[in-house]
Amino acid sequence: MEFSLQTFIVAVIVLASAVFAAWRLSPSRLKLRLLDRMKPDTAHLWGRWIARLRKGVAEELMHGCGACARGPENVKRASR
Repeated sequence: MEFSLQTFIVAVIVLASAVFAAWRLSPSRLKLRLLDRMKPDTAHLWGRWIARLRKGVAEELMHGCGACARGPENVKRASR
């Protein structure tokens, strides 16, 4: 009994870690497609959470880094 419970807990932790790593390493467009397929209903807690997560992923796509042309204008550049 104790061994099977320990095996189950370890399996759940490993599965959760794999899902988290896959989510963090997947491209933002794939995340948006996945979240859109879930069709969040904002009347429920689950739907509000999915909508908030989708908003964060969409914001990742909208901003650029400081090294590219889409980056912020107030980045100090080295003078020559």
